[in-house]
Amino acid sequence: MHHIPLLNKCFKDINPLICGWETCDKGHFFGPASREYYLIHFIISGSGIFERAGKRYPLSKDSLFLIRPYELTFYKADNDNPWEYIWIGFNGSSAPDLLKNSGFSDGICTMHIPSLRNTFLSMKDAENMQHSSELYLCGKIFELFSYVSEEFSQTQKGSSTSVYCKRAKDYIMANYASQLSVESIANMLGIDRRYLCRIFNKHTGNTPQNFIVNYRLEKAALLLSKHGYTVAEAGRSTGYDDIYNFSKMFKKKYGIPPSLYRSDL
Repeated sequence: MHHIPLLNKCFKDINPLICGWETCDKGHFFGPASREYYLIHFIISGSGIFERAGKRYPLSKDSLFLIRPYELTFYKADNDNPWEYIWIGFNGSSAPDLLKNSGFSDGICTMHIPSLRNTFLSMKDAENMQHSSELYLCGKIFELFSYVSEEFSQTQKGSSTSVYCKRAKDYIMANYASQLSVESIANMLGIDRRYLCRIFNKHTGNTPQNFIVNYRLEKAALLLSKHGYTVAEAGRSTGYDDIYNFSKMFKKKYGIPPSLYRSDL
């Protein structure tokens, strides 16, 4: 067992208290016992079991288990393939919200997240820091929760599709004057174009392309009516380099060409 000697800096938001690692002997166990702080173990290799609230969780490589303050738990290394793990213990006023927002509801205490391996391995580097190991581990705890939150959002399909849709809409509304395409927006989000069209229609009742066109034309009408822009100025300011196409699309939506829309004001 190896511990990094840490000072209790009493950081308000996230405050690292302990960090260490161990290659366990066969059948090595701890508990039933509790802690006064949050404690997360990440399994580097091997396997074992974790018990909490009468439930047993078999765990192996790239899994983690969470122990909450004053929670009685028991964990034991496998008799044939004992685990090696790294742990980080912390408290702080932001800890409950970080846990909740990353998917650790009251009934969740284990996760399998291979992408966290490097984060935990890099925690060992704190041992070589003479004056900033606690600050360094604060950053690693936030990094840890960023990965956990990302993993949790990917498993919540309903909420993740709405997030994709919201990001697409916000991107369009912030960049409508630029050259936009559904393909480029999907690539920006890291999803397939057809998938974006399907979820966008599900959440808005409209296609991304129609949303782009309607939003641009609404902005163009506002520029014509409220700001006195010429047809060419309104078209260019809303992403239309081809003024003929702009006039055609505008008339289709509003029933009159933009020149008359402006003159009728």
